[in-house]
Formats: sequence, C-alpha cells, structure tokens
Amino acid sequence: MDLGLVFLAIFALFYPPLGAKGLPSNGLSYGYYQKTCPQVEKIVRDSMNAFSSANPNTTAAILRLVFHDCQVGGCDGSVLLNIKDPQHQAEMDSPKNFGITNREVIDDIKSKIETACPQRVSCADILVLAARDAVAIAGGPTINVPLGRRDTTVAHSRQEADVGLPRNEVNLTKAIQVFSQEVSITLEETAAILGAHTLGVTHCDGLMERLYQNSTVLPPGSEAEFVKYLKKVCPEGGQGRFTTTLNLDPTPRTFDNKYYVNGLNGHGLIALDAEMARDPRSVNIFKKFASDQDAFFKVFSSAFVKITTLGVLTGDKGVIRKKCSVL
Repeated sequence: MDLGLVFLAIFALFYPPLGAKGLPSNGLSYGYYQKTCPQVEKIVRDSMNAFSSANPNTTAAILRLVFHDCQVGGCDGSVLLNIKDPQHQAEMDSPKNFGITNREVIDDIKSKIETACPQRVSCADILVLAARDAVAIAGGPTINVPLGRRDTTVAHSRQEADVGLPRNEVNLTKAIQVFSQEVSITLEETAAILGAHTLGVTHCDGLMERLYQNSTVLPPGSEAEFVKYLKKVCPEGGQGRFTTTLNLDPTPRTFDNKYYVNGLNGHGLIALDAEMARDPRSVNIFKKFASDQDAFFKVFSSAFVKITTLGVLTGDKGVIRKKCSVL
C-alpha cells in the first residue's frame, strides 16, 4: 500500500491571511467545539488509536491526506469526496493523488461524531484532528490546532488537482519562494514540514524524474552511491514502477528525527530531501533537527498549524456535511 509523498503538497493555490506569529485571523479558534461538541477530540483520538493499532500505516496515510486536502482549494474536506460522475473528472482522478488511502477512516470517525453531535463538526476539522493525532500516535508532538472549518459545497476537479499538486521534483529555490513569499512559512518551518517524510513510503514512480532526468552531478560519496542503489531498485521502464515501494526513512512508522540523520548521511529519498540536506541554505537546519528532536517537534507544530489553516471556509461559507464522502 502506498503511503506516498507525505509532504510534497503544500503549494496550494489559495492562501488566507495569517495573524501574528502564524495564528489564524480567518474565523478559526481554539476550543471552538467546547460548547457544541466537547467530546469531539476524544472521539477522534480514540478512533485514530483503534485504526492505527489495527493498521500502523494509518498514521502516514492520514497525514498525507490532510496535506493533499489543503493544497487543492484549501483545507475544506474536498479530498474526501467520492464523485462518480462520468461527465466530471474529480480531484481523486488526478494521477498526483495516486496512492491516497484510508479516506474511509474519516467517514467512520464522522459517523461516530454525528451520533454524539449531529451537524456540528465539519469533515475538514475531523481530518485536521485525525492528522494531528496521527503525528502524536506515531511518537511525534501533540499539536494544539484551531478549529471551525466548514466543508466545501463544490467538488474540486481533476484539473484543479493537477495544477495544485506539485511535481515530485520541486527544488529548494522554488520551495523557499512559495513558502516565504506566499504562505509566511520560514525556511526552518519548511525543513520541519519536510520532516513529515519520517512516516511512510513512496513508489518508484515518485523517483523517476530524480533518478533519470535530473542533471545534478553528485560528487563521489554516500549520496552518489545511494542514487546508484535506487536505480537498481527502480530501473527506468521497470515493471515495478507503481508497485515497488521504499521507506521514506529508516523508521517509517515512527515520527522522529531520523529523516534528518538519514538525509545528512546521503540517503535522502526524494529530490528535495536530498537537496536540503546538502544545500548551504538549509544544511545547518538539518543538522540542528538531527541532533535535537525536540527542536524539530516544536517547529513542525508551528508549521502544521499554518498549513492546516490554508484556504479555510468559516462562518456562513461552506456547510457541515453529514457524510464526508458525499456532497
């Protein structure tokens, strides 16, 4: 099962204003459901614990899912929709959503919440809470997230996903441009969000451009040898392009700082992972996170809150869907 590229996603087309220190100024708030559904966070947490115990891959899948939701039209629950209209190619029809799994987890959690608090909690908020809990369950930080998102009333199209979801081979210069200028995310926060690659796997298909179309000449050493190894595992034109998977870091079910250690050792799997581990602009951040996991957790938490407030619908915009997979 593909848990895919957990991160390469945050280049959304819609960016809301952010308040001081990255706190949302767009209608979200902490403790939003305190009066209307005070048990919502416990229901999500208990459900995620159960799903993760049954299938440890759930944590990476849900973390990837929230990033893919937020990058196409904003964090509005659109990625959860099942659209079966032959006249409409939906968001999930995009090849860039290849390997997206576990969407039914959110529908299951939603049904439990509907029993306790009918028509109170949005699918978009449930997905953010589930992703937050996925990080904690896998050993990462417990993140306090603002709530109050509402769900989209329009199914986003394949074309929107094709445009909104970036190519696998985004480079550092482009990442810095998008994050710093358009999303108010610092270079340190960019490096921290990339640390989401501490969970899950990717298919060989996600490495083809790096391995066979990248003009970067690597000096002799561990990274060059690692690329040779990857080419053996993922040969150009090989039959396993969409079936062979590789761990994103040595501990793919644990949210830790091994991703940074791995990158500094020349074993960054995705092109941007490898580039940031050697680029003078970011290598010291990688070294900091590799030696100080708490520092990584702190910065990741800040960036997670910023990203999951992108393009949200609040107030009288959007709806509260009864079932997350149905408009």
